[in-house]
Amino acid sequence: MRARVSQCINRVAVGTVLTALLFGSCPRASAQYGRTDHIDGAISTLKRCALPTPRGDHHTLIVALRALEDPSLAPFYEALLKSPDWRSRIDGILGLAELSKERDLNIDQVLALPTAEDRSTAIRAAIGFELLKPKGLRALLEEPNLPPVDALVICGELHRQGQPFPATPLRALCADPADEVAGLASLLLMESGDDSAWKAFVDRWSKRSDEVRNGTLQELSRVALLYRLKSSVRGLGDLTLTPNINAATRMMANATALGLEPQVGARMWSAFVEQERSQALLLRAGLQMLAHEAACEAGLGAKLRNGEPLVDAIADAIDASAGGDPDAMASALEVVIDRANKTSAEWAIRRAATLPPPQSTRVWKHLIDVFLGAPSNAMALSPVVLDAATRLAEVNPQLLEPMIRSADRERQVQEVLLLALCNAKSPASADVAEKVRGQLSRRGDALALLAIARGRTELSPQVRGDLGIVAAGGGDLDQSLLAQAAWLFVKSSGKQENALDQMRSP
Repeated sequence: MRARVSQCINRVAVGTVLTALLFGSCPRASAQYGRTDHIDGAISTLKRCALPTPRGDHHTLIVALRALEDPSLAPFYEALLKSPDWRSRIDGILGLAELSKERDLNIDQVLALPTAEDRSTAIRAAIGFELLKPKGLRALLEEPNLPPVDALVICGELHRQGQPFPATPLRALCADPADEVAGLASLLLMESGDDSAWKAFVDRWSKRSDEVRNGTLQELSRVALLYRLKSSVRGLGDLTLTPNINAATRMMANATALGLEPQVGARMWSAFVEQERSQALLLRAGLQMLAHEAACEAGLGAKLRNGEPLVDAIADAIDASAGGDPDAMASALEVVIDRANKTSAEWAIRRAATLPPPQSTRVWKHLIDVFLGAPSNAMALSPVVLDAATRLAEVNPQLLEPMIRSADRERQVQEVLLLALCNAKSPASADVAEKVRGQLSRRGDALALLAIARGRTELSPQVRGDLGIVAAGGGDLDQSLLAQAAWLFVKSSGKQENALDQMRSP
């Protein structure tokens, strides 16, 4: 259980909590509730953030508060450092780091954690959230009791940040029983100019079973891309040519090559698509190439084509990328979206982010328009639409207003768009949310209020009163969003010190 939660803390971005359960709206508006002082109800909600539960529900609530990036919450995070719960202690350290001027982890707080496992979890989570700078990473390497695998991760992160790293802690790890550990240590040494350890590792790897060889090569491809180990590209590529290496492993190595050495990656990719002609693999390979602008050379689209509409649409987008015309690229991505499944739509959204603003907003708006025309896909595609809508809300939230109004009979769609305004947390997104209030479901109105509260530093008495109703549980929000509403309400009401006192002494 601890390992699974640690992995989650390390990999899941803070904003992810905002995609929690959106559905189940009630048709009544929050304005129908009578006005009372809802401070006690809001503080009761906030106290749950500090009460550890066996399932770790409190961690989700704390992450929701961290997403607000509110310096006023620093005393709460300080109090969490003394919590008996390991997740709360780590959340406190991360929360304070996120609020610091340099977004840098306090090493002394990490070293004060009671167990080596706590310290390892905090270090890896901080690296995942990019909260450790070179000075702190080097300080950790000097700790006498630092676990060897932590030293390996820290050396990798130093290299990712363009910093030198010591070879000494890596040499012993080249003999580690875990192939992934030994392989990464040898790749890091090869990056510093010593390839002897890699040669020894390849000899060891070649004697493993096919299943182990593929699994190890996939993991090494992943971490090589993560830590920007350019020297690994040819070595990993050569291993994919050995017997019984499967297509999934080759694709992982191709992704690493495309990200680190685009020209080498394009050659590896071309060889792959010439050999692997199944629909599923061509689709995945096409999206893989589409993600790497620098590798999209002229003529690569032709290697992918097979006459299937979606694959050919992706090939068109690859050709448009090679041509360098943002309008042509936007048009090609729109066709991919029109023919898309969930995965290809996700890739189209990300690729659009590399285009100039007029073209990127055009692609994101197109995806939402397609979604509005097919509301039956709400449950399956809502995370994709939320991503596109959030990106749109961050650059031009006014474009969402007519979409929200036109979705008045599709509450699930409407709530996805309102949640995007919450995510944008800007005055402009707050203005849009205020304009559409009064024609929403109770849940929709609660989301609009939350978008207003997240986007403005001061709230009108009317908005504050309505937010209090939501903060006390009158808006059908999930618990993470309810925690945000509760904090924003008590703060706007001038009751934050009272709330902090009770949050620190649950």
